[in-house]
Amino acid sequence: MNTNSRKQDARTEGSGLNNPQGVDPTLQALQDLAPYMARGQWHTLWRGCQRGEEQAHFRQLVQDWAARIAAMPKTYDQDGLGLRAVAHLHYFTPAFDFYITEKDRSGGTRQAFGLACAHEREIGYINIRQLVEAGAELDLYWTPKTLAEIGR
Repeated sequence: MNTNSRKQDARTEGSGLNNPQGVDPTLQALQDLAPYMARGQWHTLWRGCQRGEEQAHFRQLVQDWAARIAAMPKTYDQDGLGLRAVAHLHYFTPAFDFYITEKDRSGGTRQAFGLACAHEREIGYINIRQLVEAGAELDLYWTPKTLAEIGR
């Protein structure tokens, strides 16, 4: 089995997070988060959920984030709010920040809406999958804020 297959197995099967009575809620949350995170970031959370003195912290963090993403507004839910729209997700790279206000109605990561901050600030459609593939990380300590608060 090659390295990529092992990584994919860990992301889809949980490798040790299964519960004999059913699916471990942390495993389900990790599976739900996989499309929203770069592989390295996801793998770090997965390992944190398995062992160590911070295991309970990581498990709670993963479950909280999966619930937040599941509950966030879908496409057009915040239409017309302008700077009062709330950014629920924050992705960052060394040079750019992306604030996601709405995610795809179908549950995918192809189309989201939000604020991109690079050389200029631009509100528009953002492809979360492309962000993740480019190495952008999900800010796990982000507190939702309005676009007006972010602009300050």
